[in-house]
Amino acid sequence: MQIYTLRIIVALLLTSVVMLYFYTDREKSYYTKAAEPAVAQILTEISSWEKQKLLLHLAPEAKQTINDEQLDELLKLYRGFGRFQSIQELNFSRTVSAFSLVGEKRTNYSGIAKFDAGLVNLNITLIERGGFFLVYNFTLAKAK
Repeated sequence: MQIYTLRIIVALLLTSVVMLYFYTDREKSYYTKAAEPAVAQILTEISSWEKQKLLLHLAPEAKQTINDEQLDELLKLYRGFGRFQSIQELNFSRTVSAFSLVGEKRTNYSGIAKFDAGLVNLNITLIERGGFFLVYNFTLAKAK
């Protein structure tokens, strides 16, 4: 009886994993067409490193978690990267996509972008609202 129960549990887990893979694959296809161009557009617009331009692209949740002092420090740090030029590599996160099943839909990308100062590691999480993508979270760090 225990082996039969274990087989059922294993079969259910395998089925769940396969279903998650196909779900995240469908999400990846959708976001490749919709979100990846948005990432480049957002980076182009915010890389002037002006506070108001960045605030236009931040989701309300992101605005609530950062105060003016922190935002000024972040902009000061990122100004050193210069203007955004292009995306060199962009990788879709299946994990974030899978977690979006139980919460608000988010998509996350990590990769490498080219700025005036050189290559920069990028991690950005977007939320789609009203047909637009808003930045929920993002980080930049000089690539080594």
